[in-house]
Amino acid sequence: MSNKSKITVGIPTRYAGNSLLKTVQSIYASTGAKNIRCIIVADSKPLSSDLKQKLEKLGAEVYWNPTPGSQFKKLKQCVDKATSEIFIFTQDDITFRHNTIAEIIKTFELNPEVTMVATRILPLSPLTLFEKSMTSMVRIIDNIASRWNNGSNYLAASGRCLSFKTKTVKQFNLREKIVNGDMYLYLENKRLNGKFARSEKSIVYIRCPQSLKDQIGPSSRYQFSATEMTKYFSFNIQQEYIIPFNTFVISTILEFISHPVSAFLYTMVFGYTRLKRQPFHSINPIWKIDESTKK
Repeated sequence: MSNKSKITVGIPTRYAGNSLLKTVQSIYASTGAKNIRCIIVADSKPLSSDLKQKLEKLGAEVYWNPTPGSQFKKLKQCVDKATSEIFIFTQDDITFRHNTIAEIIKTFELNPEVTMVATRILPLSPLTLFEKSMTSMVRIIDNIASRWNNGSNYLAASGRCLSFKTKTVKQFNLREKIVNGDMYLYLENKRLNGKFARSEKSIVYIRCPQSLKDQIGPSSRYQFSATEMTKYFSFNIQQEYIIPFNTFVISTILEFISHPVSAFLYTMVFGYTRLKRQPFHSINPIWKIDESTKK
């Protein structure tokens, strides 16, 4: 595999706004990677002719589904169209660092047995006090993911940016009704005896939720992750969720030392979202758009 290998980036989207354009611009501004193919599958909110034209001018392929479907339905369409060696799954509100794709390629090159690569997720500078608290959550998760089992754990597997050997992801059973897609992809790779790796130098940036209502949904989905996954996997998945106590404590303390105010605020948000979580039966794989993360 070389840096001249063709890369496919798949973006399922329901929010056809400026954040999607910014994401695609950051992808095509990547250095050290050539022949990037970007596939966008959209539904729910039609793309304006101006946005579609700008995306296609950059080189992206845009496909429209007249009937709204789950993220995994659109992801499967992206995967089915991929013919490259590497497939990168990302979302419509991500900013790629200039060397991110090159670092993903390097991780696959240096570890030929690896089939799935995780990219680090870091927060943009917060715009609101609530978002400031959410940046602490993202940093704590990033710290735990790095320290736990040399980066091979489910917290590292964020669906914000996950990369696969295309021949492997084409074997995945991408069920349309999956809610916790990140964990499902991580476990599906394990089911197929794939190898997972975290690329420490591969980074994308996200806009954290700026309001409590935009955090309730994602938090509720995560809290029912284990319950949902036991329906799809016959092997023991419970151990995958057990974060080493020392790793959790060290990562949390480090965040309190470096960002005491936002860390304290996050503990309050954490408690509230546990008390106010949505019931499992009400969680839909076609979830409400968290618009504040698209800004």
